[in-house]
Amino acid sequence: MSETVHPCLTCGACCHHYRVEFSVYELASMGGSVPDALAHEVSGNRWRMNGTAARPVRCAALTGLCGQESICSIYEARPGACRQFEMASERCDQARAAHDLPPVQWPVPVPDALPLAA
Repeated sequence: MSETVHPCLTCGACCHHYRVEFSVYELASMGGSVPDALAHEVSGNRWRMNGTAARPVRCAALTGLCGQESICSIYEARPGACRQFEMASERCDQARAAHDLPPVQWPVPVPDALPLAA
């Protein structure tokens, strides 16, 4: 039986759709985890991930292509806004729809009748 791949690893739509802003205190230089080189100051204490204010949006931390293999290169150090983003939420579905991707089905639906082990 093949292993199910987590939907986020073949998506990246949120990273191609939303502007990501966060507090200056999330920057690595301020004791946080977000690499300073991947963000820029918006105003005062607000910073933004590079690439997320442009059109088309593409977060500088994303590797791969939208709708294909795509991974956050700073997943463990990503900003709070990304940590709080919920897969299969309305916002997720909106981002996916903007890139012609269907809504996420998670957990993966299990057929009603599974074969019994011999």
